Amino acid sequence: MAAGRHGKWVSTLAMASATILLLPNALAQAPAMTDPIPAQTARDVVQRTIQLVEAEGLYPRNQNEYASAKARLLAALDGTGVEVDRQSLFQHVNTMLGTLDADGHSSIRPPSTGHRVQQGLASTRVQGTASSFALVLTAHGVVLHWTPPQSMGDLQTEAPLFLQRFHADYATTPGADKACALVVDLSAQLGGNAWPPFIVMHPLFGQDNAAAWVGRDGKRTAFVNPPQLRQMEARFKGRADNPLQRFAGAPLAVFVDQRTSSAGEMLLIALMGEGPRTRTFGQTSYGATTANVAHRMADGSMLALTTSRYAIGDAPVIRGGIAPEVPTRPGESARETLLHAATWAAQSSPLCRH
Repeated sequence: MAAGRHGKWVSTLAMASATILLLPNALAQAPAMTDPIPAQTARDVVQRTIQLVEAEGLYPRNQNEYASAKARLLAALDGTGVEVDRQSLFQHVNTMLGTLDADGHSSIRPPSTGHRVQQGLASTRVQGTASSFALVLTAHGVVLHWTPPQSMGDLQTEAPLFLQRFHADYATTPGADKACALVVDLSAQLGGNAWPPFIVMHPLFGQDNAAAWVGRDGKRTAFVNPPQLRQMEARFKGRADNPLQRFAGAPLAVFVDQRTSSAGEMLLIALMGEGPRTRTFGQTSYGATTANVAHRMADGSMLALTTSRYAIGDAPVIRGGIAPEVPTRPGESARETLLHAATWAAQSSPLCRH
């Protein structure tokens, strides 16, 4: 998804009217619009997009490239009648957003797309699939393996469903309360909304977490705030007995693969912000390591505007995929890598020594 900014447009309605008088068959011969919206609404969306991009978005890779794409977008509105084809217009919007130094992470999607995705995934969470919890037996103790499911859609809808499934999955995993170490598996985090799993993870974060957003002008802002996450958990009717609480401050293994993307990479960076007690295993993540802010537009479409990158402490800004500290060995399966992660977690956890 992506978001944008307002701009100016030049009206050519008079010229368009003259053209229609000269070519009376032009409208009849024009291809039918696949997704028409009122021209004024289209202008509002484009103006808002340009305004947001120029006020908040990451800067373009090349200013001239951005200016050309912006000009083509505005030109696409010139001479339009009472309606505009949204599909065609959004192609121009996305081309402009693609000039930002945002790894192609900014985009705009029509309301029907977001609604279908949200409906489908919300239904999946209500019905449930395989449990997000499992146990891994190691020579040093039983390890809890948690794979937070992907979350899409708005926080108001997603967070209560996520919390409900989190507690239900844990309650139906025999022996989960006996586990002495934890592996967080981010392989199902393919993008979407990071906040539902982020809220649930709050016991794993300390006050000195070093993960930060880095704005377009270089300002760093810590984004892991455990008290705020606890408040959000309560707001969305989470239970006080979060089962991750007993792993607070303990060594933590994190598994990632090439599919771990966007929201998943935010969670990965947040966990890495805990410092040496966290160790990562698996493969280099996808590489959508930028942060988006969602904006609902006048036509109901959703735009995700990339406003920052990530960093840990004073380290350089993260760009591209994040390599694990312990990579998967050649010929090794994901299951084998997970076992190595679980073994390290059990060996390192004081809870497994009792």
